Amino acid sequence: MPHDHSMPREKSDDRSAISELEQIIGTKKIPNGLLFTGNPGAGREQAAFRFAKAVNCTSDSHVPCNLCLSCKKIDARMHPDMVHVTLPDNKKVITISQIREMEALTLARPNEARFRMVLISHADHMNTQAQNALLKALEEPARGTFFVLLARDTAKLLPTIRSRVRHLRFRPITGTALADHLCRSFAADPQSARIAAATAGADLHLALTLLNKADPGPPDDKKSGSTASFRTDWQAGRVWIIQQLCGLISGPAAFRVQNALSFSWQISMDPDTIVPGLAVMRTFFRDLCVFRHAPEKIVNLDFSAVFQDIDRQTREEHCLTWMTAFHETEQRLASNSSVRMTLDRFFLRMIQI
Repeated sequence: MPHDHSMPREKSDDRSAISELEQIIGTKKIPNGLLFTGNPGAGREQAAFRFAKAVNCTSDSHVPCNLCLSCKKIDARMHPDMVHVTLPDNKKVITISQIREMEALTLARPNEARFRMVLISHADHMNTQAQNALLKALEEPARGTFFVLLARDTAKLLPTIRSRVRHLRFRPITGTALADHLCRSFAADPQSARIAAATAGADLHLALTLLNKADPGPPDDKKSGSTASFRTDWQAGRVWIIQQLCGLISGPAAFRVQNALSFSWQISMDPDTIVPGLAVMRTFFRDLCVFRHAPEKIVNLDFSAVFQDIDRQTREEHCLTWMTAFHETEQRLASNSSVRMTLDRFFLRMIQI
């Protein structure tokens, strides 16, 4: 059975973004422009590509078959009529030249698709000139072309842009709904789905990465067995990280500095493991703080005995200090600080508390 990459639904009094998209698919009346807002990880990009698949699927169903040539090309991001505009590497704005280039690509009729999609990620990062250049295309798009704009919110978009698009808000999902979705649509076992959902928060893509359902790129045999396990067996990678952290807390004092620096090196040597690795660490420090008060509520239930041992020898204020220091470390990494030096700093600070 092909995977369904749509976002899980939750019960709500308001009509969800997904149900609105399904209604549009059913009518085949595609708006010139759609605006998807919401936090990163809310599934906006996945929803955009699923919508593009559904309106172009040769099965003529309201749900993409994921088997026809059109669906497969869109899934592989190789469809010539799926035009993607996003922030250039190391840049903070989308410029007018990118919009002009997009316009040139869409002058002719679509190559294959019934409906060509122009997806603009980080649309709220278009500068004013780029937004003004986009206005005409939104008003009079090329035949068979529609636009999807992705943004965290609407504050940075011109009122004239907002008035020309249909706005769909993607709300965060609960861990339970995400876990159910992982079981139902990706054949994850319940325990793995629960841990992946709790580790990823509301981020579907990260949850899929943790479950090895998202493509992290080709494996590299030169990577160490510990970090490389995230590519082939995320549960093994999760166990390894938690074991390393436990060792820094309760392992032999004489080897803690050496182990801390080695741990930092192994995490930082493979960029593809940093995000899932940090997500696992986040659950570890959260579990340390929660265990004393509600042991049944920890994410890593398979480490309950280990947390019990750590709890006996660790003061609560230490756990809170580690949690605060880890949060500061994530902020440093988000601001493009050196991964190796930032992790060295955190782990060495951790073993000194």
